[in-house]
Amino acid sequence: MNHFLLGSLSGVVLGGIYGLVKTPRPGKENQQMAKDYVDDANKNVQDVTEKVNHLKESISQLTDEVKFVQKEFVPDVQATVTDFQHQTQPRLRRIQEQTEKIQSEVEKATTNLSNPTS
Repeated sequence: MNHFLLGSLSGVVLGGIYGLVKTPRPGKENQQMAKDYVDDANKNVQDVTEKVNHLKESISQLTDEVKFVQKEFVPDVQATVTDFQHQTQPRLRRIQEQTEKIQSEVEKATTNLSNPTS
């Protein structure tokens, strides 16, 4: 980021010098224009710096919030899922037993329908 700011500032200074050298205006007018140009460039650099600092603060805050959520929320979700799995195991076993019983009954009925003499 420092390279960007240094490059921007160098571009502003070199552009200003080039403008002063190539302008057909009188010296006082050039001085006022140079002063205005430098003031505007300085304000723009300060504005960019403030925005970069604000972005850094926002990223830091977001990182802290994500860490908090990971610490506080993830273990709770894992505990809830584990509890749910323990609660559903007996039900799943009963469902499996009922499914096997139904399959057995269907097989018996199919056999009885295939062999009506039995």
